[in-house]
Order: sequence, then C-alpha cells, then structure tokens
Amino acid sequence: MKKKYYSLIAPFFCLVVFILCSSGKKKQELIPEINYEFSGGAGHYNYAPSVIQDEYGIRYAFVCQNLEPFKIVDYVYLFKGIPTKDGYKWQPGTRLVDPSESGWDNIHICDPDVREYKTTYKGETYNWIMTYLGVDRWDCNHNQIGLAVSKSIDGPYIKYENNPIVSFSDTTQWGVGQSTSVVLDDKTIRMFYTNSKDGFSYRDMDLSNLDKINIGEEKNLFPHGRNRYVSYSDKYIFLVSELRDNDSQIPTWVGATSEVKYIPISKGLHTPYDEWITLGRIGPKETGFPRNHNPGFLTDTKGNLMNEDELIVYFTPAVTGENWLWSYDMYSAYFDLKHFLK
Repeated sequence: MKKKYYSLIAPFFCLVVFILCSSGKKKQELIPEINYEFSGGAGHYNYAPSVIQDEYGIRYAFVCQNLEPFKIVDYVYLFKGIPTKDGYKWQPGTRLVDPSESGWDNIHICDPDVREYKTTYKGETYNWIMTYLGVDRWDCNHNQIGLAVSKSIDGPYIKYENNPIVSFSDTTQWGVGQSTSVVLDDKTIRMFYTNSKDGFSYRDMDLSNLDKINIGEEKNLFPHGRNRYVSYSDKYIFLVSELRDNDSQIPTWVGATSEVKYIPISKGLHTPYDEWITLGRIGPKETGFPRNHNPGFLTDTKGNLMNEDELIVYFTPAVTGENWLWSYDMYSAYFDLKHFLK
C-alpha cells in the first residue's frame, strides 16, 4: 500500500518542481548571426544607419559618410541593396544631402532617418521625409534636428526652410539628435531622439502640411543613453541601445555593445528600462570587434518591423587605437525569432 501511494504522488511532485523552477528561470538570450554588408572604401567611414525595405524587397540604407578620403565631415549617403539568390548586393553609395554653407547645420549633417509619409510644402506634394542631425560647431556641441523632403525615396531631398524643427539653445552641451521615427497614421509620426538634458525622448508630430507643422509635446522615456532605436510589430515594441560599457581604449566614447530589448505592446512604451526583456546582445563576443555601436533596425517604409519571425539590426563595428574611425563599415546582426516570442 505504501509503495502504491508513492507511485501516485511522484508524478505530481515532479510537475510542481518543474513549474516552480520554470517560473524563476530567465529566458535565454538569442545569439545573432553577424554579416558584413558594405563599406565606403579606404579613408571613408559609414555609420548611423536607417535601413528600410520596400514591397519589392529592395533595401535602402541611409547612413553618415565622409566625402573626401580621411577628412572628417559628415554627409548623408544612400546605399541601395538588391535581393539576389546569393543574398543582398549593395550598389555604391550616392551622396544625398550636404552640410549647408552657413547656419545651424554647416559643419556636419548625420543620423538620417527616412520614412514614407505624405506631406505638402509650398504647394507641392512629397512622399518621403528625412529627419537628420545638424551641427554648427567643430566641438560637436549644439546638435539640432532638421527635416528634408523628397518625391522619391532616392531623392533629391530638399531641406525645410524653417529648420531646425527641434532646436537646442545651449552651445556647451551635445544637444538633440539621433532621431528615428514610426508613422502612426496619415498625419502622426512619432519621432524618438536623444536629448542632452532629458535623455531619450519622443514627440508625436503632425508634419502633413509643412506650412503649419505641429511638433507636439516632448515626452521623456529614459533618463540616460544614446543611439537608441525603436520599432513596433503587431504585438511588441522593440528597442536597441548602444551601451557605454567600453574601457579605457580609444575611442572611449563609442560603445562596445548594442543591446536589443522588447516588451509586449500592452505594457506600454513608458515601461521602465530595467523591466524591458533582453532579447540579445551585439558585442565583442558575437562580432569579434571591440566596438559595436550606432545600431538601427531594418524596418518597412513606415518604421515598423517586417514581421515577428526575424529581427535584423544594422550596426557599425570598429577597432580600437589610432585608426578606429577608418574601420567604420556596415554590418548586420540577424536574430531568428521564430520560436523565441511564441
């Protein structure tokens, strides 16, 4: 009788132990597949990617790159990736937008973010907008955010005459910039950006008529951090951040790791950062490079993830030492989500 009693309770005991152990178990992070994508060539750098894919599978990578070899002045370039049976083949980069001859963006322009969004400006209709960072100081303080429009994704892009659309008055601080956006509807575009004073912020903006724009109220998400990128899927919000976890090796201000996190949409965008779930990391262990920074998601033309089966992050790895800047090429990290989010 005693033997029979133990044989009956044993399966239930094992089940209880399994549930208790599973409930406290941290979800295992994904290890990405790392791939080289493209380069600007010797003496050129490219970084700060905004990569979108159209209905035909063509990818458009808007990045920062210098014009003259070994001369540090940022311009906006476009690299177009064509899908083939052997993967994406990238065409040579095309220069799209230059620093102005004078004014708020006459030194560098960088951090482009392009979205399909219909707007009218001076009686003309445009289908694409670009937000970008501009700066007028060689110490790279006083960054501000501007806008350009185009009738075609390939350009030409025309700068808005009332730039910057998000200004910053203090010339002793870094400022605002590193924008990324998601088109919420025909009128509203949610633009996220880095803010020296308040950390990571966003605005819900109406840019559908540039003769009377509404940039919305600034709302703050996280108190610290730079180079953050947000995207949505049907069920989740995704966030990739550059972590300033580097050491004393030059450059000290470029992060060693980019970290991908997510939360269910039901929890809300304002969930504290430490409550977001870590999906995976892009660091020295994964890439073989000591620096891995300026991450951005591959999205559709509106800024949303293509699907919930995969996630692709474009980023720039780099070496350390005196030649660090000239090692800036574009790579991607592929995360297989097929079973992770189920």
